[in-house]
Amino acid sequence: MKIKCFLLLLLFSYFCQAQELIDGIAAIVGENVILKSEFDQFARLNASQLHIDPTKDTEKYLELLKRSLDALIDENILLEQAKIETIEVKDRDVENTLNQQIENMIAQAGSKEAAEQILGSSISKIKRDYRSVIKNRLIVEKLRSEKFQKTTVSRREINTFYQTYKDSLPKIPPTLDFSHILILIKPGEAEDANAISLGDSLLTAIKSGEDFSLLAKKYSDDLASATYGGDLGYIKRGGFIKEFEEVAFSLNPGEISTLIKTTFGYHIIQTIDRKGENINVRHILIKPKSSEQNIIKSKAFADSIYNLIENGLVFDSAVVRYSDDPDAKITKGRIRRIPKNQIQQEEFITVLDSLRSGQISHVFQTMLGFHILRLNAVYDDTWTTLEQWALEYKKNQLYREWVSKLRSQFFIDIK
Repeated sequence: MKIKCFLLLLLFSYFCQAQELIDGIAAIVGENVILKSEFDQFARLNASQLHIDPTKDTEKYLELLKRSLDALIDENILLEQAKIETIEVKDRDVENTLNQQIENMIAQAGSKEAAEQILGSSISKIKRDYRSVIKNRLIVEKLRSEKFQKTTVSRREINTFYQTYKDSLPKIPPTLDFSHILILIKPGEAEDANAISLGDSLLTAIKSGEDFSLLAKKYSDDLASATYGGDLGYIKRGGFIKEFEEVAFSLNPGEISTLIKTTFGYHIIQTIDRKGENINVRHILIKPKSSEQNIIKSKAFADSIYNLIENGLVFDSAVVRYSDDPDAKITKGRIRRIPKNQIQQEEFITVLDSLRSGQISHVFQTMLGFHILRLNAVYDDTWTTLEQWALEYKKNQLYREWVSKLRSQFFIDIK
């Protein structure tokens, strides 16, 4: 959200500079002038962000015009108040924030060149021109932060907030802490060879001009993405397993990988687009088919590990010694404080729901293999989350009241 706001800010400022000063004045705040061109462009960019068509959604756009002018006036008032309270920010903080925002903008645009094309100027010029814009924004943020940093909420205020907004508040899921042992169903040599053969033939077909998307729909064993032609959407670096990610980020847009092996099977990867540390990729997954004998063997091994744990083997030791999870030795299979609604495997949720804290599950199977879970703890974050929401709501209310009072203390002339 902050990246989008900064991009909006830069675009707004560029449009303002492009306008002639003779176009008129929208408002005067103290000694500061808000040009009609600034106001108009700011409102139109806000409309674009909110998907409001000024020619069709006239009523919504008129309301947006008022909010946009109010926002510009408020910012100028706060800058005037910051002068009175001698609020200052350090140059290095301005520089660091500017550099970080520029990096974020480049990541969002996809490249330095794309960002420069969007803004119609070089990155070096953007930095020169908008150092003062960033400085003003940091001053306003610091002023607001210092004004309300000691604000607290009482239990009564939290309860009142909840009773007032409970119908519109999102459900707060419990947070789970659990540990995990994975035993893969390892295919035999013949099954592995068959998967490689199919992968190679699909790769040849793609290079010969056949449609990647259609082949993914027909052959990929990743059923979730196969529906979309293998498209995984935009995913940030760190969101893939290591072997997959290294290849995906090494490809140029449109380029297709060789056959890549991961824990899940064999992949053909195509990078569709890249925006900084985010890439849009699609893939075809070929999983070596496991024979009934392979499944029985893996299940028996998982059961033997469960029996060892039941007879005294420490769960963490079993994870390090036996789990096929590549990160097991580092994490000891522990997944800390993950919201329940972020657990993607439905089988995991079903099993975890059946456990008490400290209890270990029986062996169960997913499409990846066999698993044993230990539920370490369940945290109810409802009150903490409600407290955070209520505090933020109170701060916003106090902020609006404060700005309203400040408006009466400064000369404001809306043209």
